Amino acid sequence: MDRLMSMKTSALITHQLISTARQGNDVPLLLSTKLTLPRRGRGILPRPRLESLALDIAERRLTILKAPPGFGKTTLATIWADSLAADGHAIAWLSLDDEDNSPQRLLYYIAAALNQAEASVGRACLGLRAELSFFSTETLASLTINELSHLERPLTLFLDDFHRISDSVLVEGLRFFLQRAPDSFHVVFTGRRDLPAALRDHLYADDLLELDSSQLRFTLEETRDLLKKAGTDLEQTGELLAVQAASEGWIAALRALLLTPRSSAGSSLKHLAPRSICNLFDDMLQGLSVSHRQDVYRLGMLNKFNVGLLSRLLGSATGSQLLELLQQHQLFISSLDSQHTWFSLHPLFREHLKRICVSNHPGEAQDIQLVAANWFAEQELWLDAIGLGLEGGDADQVRAWIAQCAMELIEQGDFAAVAMLETCWKVRAEECPLPLKMARAWAMGLMLEADGAQALLSEIEAQLWRQGTSHSNQSLYCEVQALRALLLGLADQNELSGALAEACYRASPPRVWVRNVLLNLMSCSHYHASRWDAFYILPPTTLGSGRQPGLIYHDCYRQSLHALAESAQGRLGDAVGCLENLLERLAGTFCTELDRPNPALTALPVVLLAQMHYLMGNRQAAESRLAESMGFINTGGFLDCTAAAYCTSARLSWQQGNSQRARRTLEHLDGLATERGWNRLRARVLMERTRINLLDHKCREAMACTHGLNELLSKETSHDNTEIQVFAVLCELWLALHRIEETPMLIERASQLLDILARRQLQLMRAEVSLVLGLLLCTKGRDQDGRPLLDDALDMIKQSGAISLLQDLPLAPSCADAIRQFYPAWWQQAGKYLRGGGAADTCTGMSECTALLELTVKERQVMRLVAEGKSNKQIARDLNVTPETIKSHMKSIFAKLKVDSRAQAAVMLQNA
Repeated sequence: MDRLMSMKTSALITHQLISTARQGNDVPLLLSTKLTLPRRGRGILPRPRLESLALDIAERRLTILKAPPGFGKTTLATIWADSLAADGHAIAWLSLDDEDNSPQRLLYYIAAALNQAEASVGRACLGLRAELSFFSTETLASLTINELSHLERPLTLFLDDFHRISDSVLVEGLRFFLQRAPDSFHVVFTGRRDLPAALRDHLYADDLLELDSSQLRFTLEETRDLLKKAGTDLEQTGELLAVQAASEGWIAALRALLLTPRSSAGSSLKHLAPRSICNLFDDMLQGLSVSHRQDVYRLGMLNKFNVGLLSRLLGSATGSQLLELLQQHQLFISSLDSQHTWFSLHPLFREHLKRICVSNHPGEAQDIQLVAANWFAEQELWLDAIGLGLEGGDADQVRAWIAQCAMELIEQGDFAAVAMLETCWKVRAEECPLPLKMARAWAMGLMLEADGAQALLSEIEAQLWRQGTSHSNQSLYCEVQALRALLLGLADQNELSGALAEACYRASPPRVWVRNVLLNLMSCSHYHASRWDAFYILPPTTLGSGRQPGLIYHDCYRQSLHALAESAQGRLGDAVGCLENLLERLAGTFCTELDRPNPALTALPVVLLAQMHYLMGNRQAAESRLAESMGFINTGGFLDCTAAAYCTSARLSWQQGNSQRARRTLEHLDGLATERGWNRLRARVLMERTRINLLDHKCREAMACTHGLNELLSKETSHDNTEIQVFAVLCELWLALHRIEETPMLIERASQLLDILARRQLQLMRAEVSLVLGLLLCTKGRDQDGRPLLDDALDMIKQSGAISLLQDLPLAPSCADAIRQFYPAWWQQAGKYLRGGGAADTCTGMSECTALLELTVKERQVMRLVAEGKSNKQIARDLNVTPETIKSHMKSIFAKLKVDSRAQAAVMLQNA
C-alpha cells in the first residue's frame, strides 16, 4: 500500500511540474534524481564516531555540515538519512543546484521533496502550479508548515549543496519556514560555506549541531583502516604518518593516493596531487575576484599566518578581509588554536598555490618569504623565521638568528629544528662562539650523532683550557661533562653515565635544563641496576611555572623510566596509569596543535604505552598508539623505547599473518642497533628472531639466532648483562621445548637466573623464565619441580595482567600435549589466556559481562574508545561532548566495574 501511495505521489509531482512548465511559469521541470538520496560509492569506510551523530540530529532542530569539496559531506548525510529512516523518521532529500536560486522556486522544490517523503505534506504548495510566483514566501511556507504540524512521526529534510544558493535567497526563502516549523521537523544543510546567521540566530545552542572539516577529516586510525581496506597497507608506520600529515585527513587526497602506483604510495602526498585535485583547486579559486585570487596565491608561501602577518604583507584592511573570505568560503583553511588567531591552509592546497606564485612571480614570492621571516623574528617565533629566511636566501640574517636562539630551540626539544640548524652550521661553522658551539654539541648528541658531538666537546674543552678559568667557563665545563654523561647513557653505558651524572649534579649546574638531564641519567642508571630505593628517592623533574616544551621533554623521559620500572616489577596497571596521566597532562597543558611540543617529545611514553597495552592483550590499543608515534621514535628515542616500538610492531605484524613484514621490521631494528653500538638491543632482536623462526617452524634459523645470541653474551663486557642473559636462556629453553637442542646445565643456569631476578624484583622477566622452565621440567617428567614454577608464573601473570607472556609462547605441540597430561588443572586455567581470553575462570568472566551490561549506551561507547587507547580529550572530540562529560562517564564506569584504572577497565572489556 505504501509503495502504491509513493508511486501515485511521484506521478502527481511529475504531472504538476510538466503542467507548470507548459504554462510558462519559471519553475523548471524538477528531475526526480534531485529528490532521491545519491548512491554511495563502493569501499565506503565505516566511521562510527560520525555515523552515531544521527542520534543527535534527531534531537536538534538544525544541523550544518560544512567543508570544502572532497570531505565526504554527502556520503555522511546519506548514511545519517538511512540511520534515521531505520529509526522511524520520514526522510526528504533535495539536491540543490544553480538553477534553484529564487525563494519561491526553493520552497516549491522543498515541498516536492517533503511530498516524496510524506504524501500528506507539500500538496498545497504543489497545487498552486502556475500561480506560484504570485504568492509571498511566508504564504508558501505557512501552507507547508500547517501540513507538517499534522504529522505523527518526525521528518528530516536534507538540503545538499546549499552553497549553490545565494545567502539572500536562503534567508528570504527559509527564515520564516525554519522559525515556525514544528519541533518534529529537522533540517540538515550540507555545503561548502557558512550558513547565513539569520537562519540560525533564533536557535538555542542545544538546537544546533554544526560540523566542519576539522571533524570530517580522517583520523590516523581511519586513514590506516581506509588504506588497509583498499589493499594499500603501508610498510612502515612512518609512511602512514607522512600520508596523514600531507593529506591532513582530506578524503579526496587519500582516494587520490589509492589511484597512484604502489611504489609511490609511501611518498608524500604533496608531490602526488593528481590533475583532478589541482583542477578542483583552480575551480574554487575562479569563484574569487582577481585581486583576492592573487592574495590567496601569496598565502601559499606561508605555513601558518594570522591577521597581524597578513596585515604586514597585504595591508590591515586587506588582511582581515582575506581571512574572512577564506573562512566564509571554506577554502581549505584550518584554525591552529582555540582562540582562532592562527591559521593554516591544507598542505596540498598550499603547495598548489605556492607553485603558481613562484612560477608566475618568483621575485615577489621571495620578497613575501623575507618579509614574513622578519615579522616572525620580531615575534621571537624563531623556527618560522629561520625556515622562511633559509628558503628566501638570506643566509647572513639566518646565521644571526641562529646565534641568538640556538640553545633555546634545542631546549624546546624540536628535533626537526635541530636538524635544520645543524644543516646551517655545516655551511659555515667558522668563528662560532662557545655557547653556539655548545648548542651544536647538544644538538648532535640529542640526534644520536655521538662521534660528531664528542669531537665538538674536545674542541670546546681545548678552547676553555686556552681561555683559563672564569665563572662562565666553569659552568660551561660542567655542561660539557653533563653532555658526556648523556652520550654515555645514549650508548647504553648506564653505570658509567650515572656515576658521571651524579658527580656533575653535585657540582650544581646553573641551568635547570642541564640539571634535569642529569637527574634523568641518574634515574636511568638506578633503573638498569635495580637500585629501587635510590631510584624512587631522586628529586623530581623541575618543570618550572611556564609551559616550556624542553622541560616537558625531561618529564616525558623521567615518567617513561618510571613506567619501565613499574612494568619490570610486574605492576603494569600502575605503569599504564603513569603514562596515561602524563599524556592527559600534556593534552591539558598544550591544548592546541600550535603550542604543542614536537611529537618526538611524546613519542617516548606513547610507544611504551603501546608495549604495555600489548603485554596486557589489548592489541588494538597497541596498534593505535604505535601509529601515533612510530615515525618519531628514531629521532630521539633511547634504547628501551626504540626496542618497545619495533618489537611490539613486529609481534603485531606476525599475529596479523604478515611474517615477512615482522622480519623486515626486526632487520631494520638490527641495523639501528649495530649503527648505534647497542648490544643489548641486538640481543633482543636475536631473541625475537628465534621466537618467530620457531613459530614459522624454521628450526635451523632459530638455532643459528640462539648461537649468535650466546656469542654476543660471551663478548659482553658491560657491568650488568642480566637482560642479555635472560634473552639467551629463554632462547635455549625454547629450543629445548621444541627438542631441537638442549645445552649442558641449562636447567641449572635457568634456576640460578631465577634467583637473580627474584632478588632484583624483576617480576616480568622472572614470570617468563619460570613459565618456560616449568614447561620444560614437566615435559621431562619432573612435574614435581615444574608445577611450582608454572603456578608462580601464572600467579605473576594474573597479578600483572601481562597475558601476552602466555599468548606469545612459541609452544611446540608435543609440549602442549605433555602439559595437558601432567598438569591438566594448570592447562585449563592457562588455556583461557592462550586462546586470547583474559578471565581467570568462567565465574569471573560472567561477573565481568554482567558488570559491563550495567553500563549505559554512552558509557559503552566511551569504553570502546578507552580500549583503543584514546585520551579523554580525544574521546570527547569523537563523541562531540566536553572532556568534563567524559570524566563524569569514567567515574561512573569505574564505580560500576569496580576498577581503579582505565587499563583495568579496558582489559575487562576485551576479556568479556
